[in-house]
Amino acid sequence: MTKSGLAVVGIAEVPTRRDPERTRWDILLDVCMGAINDAGIDKNLIGAVISNNPMAQPSMQNDMSLGKIPEVMGLKGCRDIAICNAGGASTTNCLRLAEQHIASGQVDFVLIPHTTVQSDMPPQDLINFFATAPLDKQFEYPYGVSFNGSMGLITQRYMYETGATEEELASVTVALRAWGALDPLSIFYGKTVTLEDVMNSRMISTPLKAKECNLLADGGGAMVVTSWEKAKAFGDKAVYKLGHGTRFMSATPMLREDVFHRQSYRESSQDALAQAGLSIHDMDLRQIYGAYPYTQCSALEGYGVCEDGQGAKLWAEGRCGPGGDLPCTTMGDATGRGHTGSGVSMAFYLDTIRQLRGEAGERQVKNCEHAILTTSGGSVMNTCTTVFGRAPR
Repeated sequence: MTKSGLAVVGIAEVPTRRDPERTRWDILLDVCMGAINDAGIDKNLIGAVISNNPMAQPSMQNDMSLGKIPEVMGLKGCRDIAICNAGGASTTNCLRLAEQHIASGQVDFVLIPHTTVQSDMPPQDLINFFATAPLDKQFEYPYGVSFNGSMGLITQRYMYETGATEEELASVTVALRAWGALDPLSIFYGKTVTLEDVMNSRMISTPLKAKECNLLADGGGAMVVTSWEKAKAFGDKAVYKLGHGTRFMSATPMLREDVFHRQSYRESSQDALAQAGLSIHDMDLRQIYGAYPYTQCSALEGYGVCEDGQGAKLWAEGRCGPGGDLPCTTMGDATGRGHTGSGVSMAFYLDTIRQLRGEAGERQVKNCEHAILTTSGGSVMNTCTTVFGRAPR
């Protein structure tokens, strides 16, 4: 017997770039109406709007939190609004709340939007926010640890414990940028890098170089979601959520026992796969949001794709990039697409939907039937893993 669940039936996204002339509301209205039009439904069928929190943007946070989207768009059927903030896992929480709204019978369709414009913000404000937001103010920040510094320390530890080299980890960025270079929506479209480019870029926090760290950018996207039952009428446009699992580790990196998040990747993915009735070897695509190269390696280890400590070798061998037999993170992660705040995870979901629909252009994974996607928030405080498929089970 087929179980019930959530399905995505409409998506839209604007290109990631730095353009302060493109306002937050320009982006928001474009993606909201774009997703509704992609679904092919009347806008008044939207029963709820559940938004990603645009972090470090208090004015937009208030507009979205207090109901401006359905008012400005004239969504006459809207019954509820909410805003979710879990850093990079915000989109995941929006989906979970939307699923509850739909399962309860309160609404049939939910709109999930995100927008971020960081190019009009003073650089020092951005530095202060992104350097300190994920760090503990008692045990980390007072000692001069920045976000890049914290991730550099973990990367150094990963290299020490696994024997991975700087060149192998740099190859992760080369592959992610190769995916981004094929994506018209990426800020790095048409801009590949070589291993030498990455290795010779400015040192930020040993062993992380500039090209292994994130470029803050502007962007936005939206999804329309509904129930499995209603999604059947949308044919190939519908992509189905088949399973989900989560694990929380720690908000403070220095207090974390699961330093590389392997256990949380393993347990959250096992839960998601068990719900879906599938195995990791059934996955045609692995989407990993971690924002730094080592997470792409440790996630593959946690998933069980390879043995612990062997993830970097898969990337260095070219198996995870374009043309490889284990395609991973085809949207390029934050290092291959640009970091749009809490909305980076939105881009992951949208790319997964495109891949499963067969709409990913030059990046298309051949015969993509199932995908596993993990998002994380803060300093990789949690892992939220979801399995999607082209058909319900």
